[in-house]
Amino acid sequence: MTGRSVAVQGVLAAAALVAAYATWQREPELGKGEAIVVDVSKGDLEKIRYQDDELKSWVELVRDKDANGSFIGVRLSGSDASGAALPSGHPVVVLKVPERLVRGNESAKKLFDRFGPLRASRALGVLDAAKLKELGLDTTKKHLEVVGRGTKRRFAIVPAPSGANEPYIRDEQDGRVYVVSRPVLSDMQAAATNLVERKMHDFRLEEVDRVVLTAGGKTKEWKALRMDDMPGIRLAPMATPDKPDETAKTWHDRVWNLFPSEVLGKGENPDGAAPKLSAKVEYFMRGRSLGFVELARAAPAASNESTAMPAPAPEIAYGRSEFTLGWAKLPGEAFSLVAEGEKLAGR
Repeated sequence: MTGRSVAVQGVLAAAALVAAYATWQREPELGKGEAIVVDVSKGDLEKIRYQDDELKSWVELVRDKDANGSFIGVRLSGSDASGAALPSGHPVVVLKVPERLVRGNESAKKLFDRFGPLRASRALGVLDAAKLKELGLDTTKKHLEVVGRGTKRRFAIVPAPSGANEPYIRDEQDGRVYVVSRPVLSDMQAAATNLVERKMHDFRLEEVDRVVLTAGGKTKEWKALRMDDMPGIRLAPMATPDKPDETAKTWHDRVWNLFPSEVLGKGENPDGAAPKLSAKVEYFMRGRSLGFVELARAAPAASNESTAMPAPAPEIAYGRSEFTLGWAKLPGEAFSLVAEGEKLAGR
């Protein structure tokens, strides 16, 4: 290829990149009746905040990144119900949750992208006081704020009225009212359930070629073997890779499929103290680390019981991995997995 040909190819490649970027930034075509509410591109969008002053709660979607790459972070407001009135004779339990930053899941990303730009299914214009009162937009305690490069807009928001399924928002800057898609409100209200990432890993198990377990002060390694007939891997001792260990496979399948019941925030420790590490599983591919999962245990926060001899609090299982931002509460079966892991490591 001549120098001139190389130059031409370079120009064409650059043009293709510019076209792709322009397409990505371009506003989507509007459907019948649709309108742009917030004219900000995905690349310029910085933060979305939903606030409910009646429930004294809020949630934010923000851009973030770590060693795994860029992601949408979900900031959740804390809560404190430790002073709530309980029936007579009932022990007073501390129910306090701190503010948290957690990794958002695919739904969080889709919701964030929905605001770049934010489209309305209908634009209703400026409504009179009677109509605003009928919709509840005059006294609502729920608000939505959209922040982008050079843009900051705040909206009052209410659930869909009877017979409809899409919420209404009112621009506090110009008073215009719009009808927007349901997830704009429903996903924000249920952010702790709908938008929090609960995956422990972002790589496929089939990518793994070596698994290392450390438990009870001992270490065990297995060669990971692909299975042709189904997803997943078999585990075989490094010394005898032609003899899969079914006990190890059964144990590891349960570890891989652990699903957190509660995700703690970045830098958050249960009851303020780091859990006690019990076991660690590491994953490798061609000598390169893909990730890990750590299993730990910790006693829950003490309750304010008035009884003289309160029952000892049971331990709680926690886990974290290369993909989580911090610890996550695990189901009770994680304890048996630790005990079984110690036996496997010692064989």
